[in-house]
Amino acid sequence: MEKRKLIELDFMFVYEHKVRELENLCLLKYELDKRGYRTKIVQIEEEEAITAMRPVYHAKVVVTMACYQNSSIEWHTKNFVKFDKIIDLQWENIVFPMDEKDEKAYKNYSGVAKEVVRVSWGEMNRKRMLEVAHMDPKKVKLIGHVGMDFLRDELKGYYRSKEDVVKDYSIPADKKIFLFISPYFSDYHTEEYLVEMCKRFGEGWRSYYKDCMLPSKKAILDWMSRICEERRDIVFIYRPHPGEESAQAEAMAEKYDNFKVISELSVKQWILISDKIYTGNSSTFVEAFFAKKMCYFLFPYPVPEDYELFMIKGADRITDYETFQRSTQDNDMPFPVKEEIIDSIYSIDWQKPSYIKFADMAEEVLKDSYYNLTKEQLKAYYHKMGVVEKCRRMLIKITPLYDWYLSKLENENIHWKWLEPMRQSRKKLRKIAQDHAFEQASEEEINAIIAKIAALLEK
Repeated sequence: MEKRKLIELDFMFVYEHKVRELENLCLLKYELDKRGYRTKIVQIEEEEAITAMRPVYHAKVVVTMACYQNSSIEWHTKNFVKFDKIIDLQWENIVFPMDEKDEKAYKNYSGVAKEVVRVSWGEMNRKRMLEVAHMDPKKVKLIGHVGMDFLRDELKGYYRSKEDVVKDYSIPADKKIFLFISPYFSDYHTEEYLVEMCKRFGEGWRSYYKDCMLPSKKAILDWMSRICEERRDIVFIYRPHPGEESAQAEAMAEKYDNFKVISELSVKQWILISDKIYTGNSSTFVEAFFAKKMCYFLFPYPVPEDYELFMIKGADRITDYETFQRSTQDNDMPFPVKEEIIDSIYSIDWQKPSYIKFADMAEEVLKDSYYNLTKEQLKAYYHKMGVVEKCRRMLIKITPLYDWYLSKLENENIHWKWLEPMRQSRKKLRKIAQDHAFEQASEEEINAIIAKIAALLEK
């Protein structure tokens, strides 16, 4: 019974949002490759990953973008990769205040997900991991935020110049750029979606979305429309939250030539070339801080206490149009959040970059069997399978049977009744992969990013 050999890797990075994660993963891959490790970056909905019926890769360590519960592990690894250990980059280190002391909160982990190695940006999150989530202290790694490394002096040259970017997006070179980093969700969500979010973040989330997010977004867009009419020397860039769709913002972009909705390029890229930066209940002001840029908070409506980020409490904020209008002209306001608060969450370290700290930690995890998930844990995270599914999985482990099965499955002229459910399932999965194609980076794109990083760091 022949079995096809798996492609062996030391580290596999699985990401969701390209603009949020890809550059950061390329920096980590660069350093680990330099140290001689075998690495690969995969988008979570790539066709190879989403349609695989049996493993293609064996990764000693899978590095995930989030790992809240058993289903998080299954979503990342599916059937296409076998693994021994997991490092969770935890891109959502920041939690709602209501979750800070709630052991049962979605972001305080459950099941096998509680047993993985977790990256913490700062001391405050590490403390929550130990005292509230009750994680193994050895598995909580204080690293800092790798994304902030791109704002260090040695990597600032990574980003494109303002002249280069404005040319690509048809922005007049003589205009000032005002950036709004949206903290909001889409204009419309189904009841099913709202129910799911309430399960994760409490019943108050529905009110937060409907009574705070939506009216706040509308008010801020109204403020911006007035500025767009009054000021012809500026261009507003509305940077949507990942996955956000805003009909009102798109309509404004149609109406005003000095208002644009742009999802492309990283937030840091836009921060570095902007003259003014605005956001709301979001941690992205930290990128502005590390880039040594001013950032203003816009809060036309108060945020419910349970959902207002801790580090924003007490920060200076703009709550009315008149103050917003003044902010577009003045430049003498102090940064709204104290440095010591930022340090408690992001571990400010101007000496040692976070990507080096991560690589040191990843080597330790790779080499130390202490971090291995047990056989029981590697079985427990997966959904319960019926007898038919178990039999099918056993059969497709045998390469000749698998190749035969796949050839019949892909042949549209074969209409065997028992094949049809799987055939339809694969069509749906391929449609998902196609719908997420904009998130998927090619090997050429990844290599180009790494080459750019290498050129700067190896000067």
